[in-house]
Formats: sequence, structure tokens, C-alpha cells
Amino acid sequence: MRITSLMLVHAISAAAVSLPAHAQEKPQPLPVVPVTASTELVRSAKLREFERRRSMGIGHFLSESDLEKDQYQLLGDVIRRLPGTMLVSGRRVPGYGASALFVVSSRGSATIMHESPIFGKNCPVAIWLDGVAVYRGLDRATASPAFGGRSSGGGGGEPPFNINSIMTNHVAAIEFYAGPATMPPELNATQGTCGALVIWTK
Repeated sequence: MRITSLMLVHAISAAAVSLPAHAQEKPQPLPVVPVTASTELVRSAKLREFERRRSMGIGHFLSESDLEKDQYQLLGDVIRRLPGTMLVSGRRVPGYGASALFVVSSRGSATIMHESPIFGKNCPVAIWLDGVAVYRGLDRATASPAFGGRSSGGGGGEPPFNINSIMTNHVAAIEFYAGPATMPPELNATQGTCGALVIWTK
């Protein structure tokens, strides 16, 4: 069968007409999909140090599930259940209310040299909040005015830390080390001798 030039032109025209319509459309931009970090992923990253130290098995730890039943209690009432802790009332300390409580270690030693008008011979622990030291406790090198020492640089003049200033329902986890023998090196930068309390917020 001979294919004439006229038949060839008709065949090409028919093929062009039969092309799918979408092949001739302009590309459309994809819709913008917002990317948000999961709350659980953020919290997991924040508590990485807590989980690492807990896996070592040294110290005392309270997780968020442990704290679930204590959401409406004062944080001091939760802390006092940790082995090795004692609480000193701030009712006689200028600038603090009757509900103020300071955490001390029953296993540290303040010694007579550092006996405090606030803590007596009790040993105030260092306080860490979300990985930042907010109270150094008893530092042998620079005893704070709470121990009758002079105010000096590097935190020596800091006031005691009221543990009840933090609401329990804002706390995700707690670590406690009763003395220098159990304190991880990263929590003992100031050479404290009374232990450390580490609080992680939600």
C-alpha cells in the first residue's frame, strides 16, 4: 500500500490532537507543608543527659512518670523523699516566705569551719536547672554569706535557692547526688562537697 504525502500529513495532525491535555499544562508549584518538631522529640533531646546518667546507675532519679502523681504537691515535698536529702525552712531568712525550703544533704559535711547561720552544720547542695548551675551550694574555696563568708566573685555572694520556687507540674525529671563521691564530674565544676540536685523542666 502506497502512503501518499497527504495521508502522512493527516496522520501527524491526528497524533497531535490526541496528546493528553495534561502534557500541555504548565507545572504547578507544590503546596507548602509546615514542618514542626514533635514535643516528644524536643523533650527527648533535652533529657539526653538525664537518661545517660541514669543508665550509669549512680544517684537517685525521678522520671516524668514517677512525678505524675505528685503534680499538685510542692516540689519540696517530692524532694524530701529522695534518700540523702534534708530540707531547711526559710521562714527565718530575710526575703523568703514561710513556704521557702532549701535542700541540704544529710551525707555531706559542712564542718564547723563553715557552719552557717541559715543551714547550721547541714550541707546545702548545688542546684542545676535544665543543665545550668543556678546555685553552687557550699564551695570550699568561697563560702557564701550563708556560711558567714564574704561576698566574692564567681557566685560566692549568691542567696540560698528556694526549691519551692519551681512548680512540680513543670518538672519533667529530677536527679540527686548526695555527696561528692557520687557526683558526675560535669556537675562538680565548683568543687562542691554537699552533692547536687538536677531539675529538668518540661
